[in-house]
Amino acid sequence: MKASDKTALAVGAVGTWIYIGGVDSDLWGRAALGAGMFLLALAGKKIGDYVDTCREEQEEWEEERRDEVFAAWIRSGSLKEGGE
Repeated sequence: MKASDKTALAVGAVGTWIYIGGVDSDLWGRAALGAGMFLLALAGKKIGDYVDTCREEQEEWEEERRDEVFAAWIRSGSLKEGGE
């Protein structure tokens, strides 16, 4: 599990605990704070997942591009010219 996932899980758990404590004590401001923390953790997790997905797609694209450039270099005969 990644560190960002662990952080989101911890913030969500603390937010849930604060929310439950606020509801049980009729402290609605505290309950709203807990709910906000939980939603913040959820949003952070979703953003982290999106960033990871984009990073993986970028790495795949760069690898494919390097392969295409190398293949074009080989087809152009650059190895034959350098070896003569």
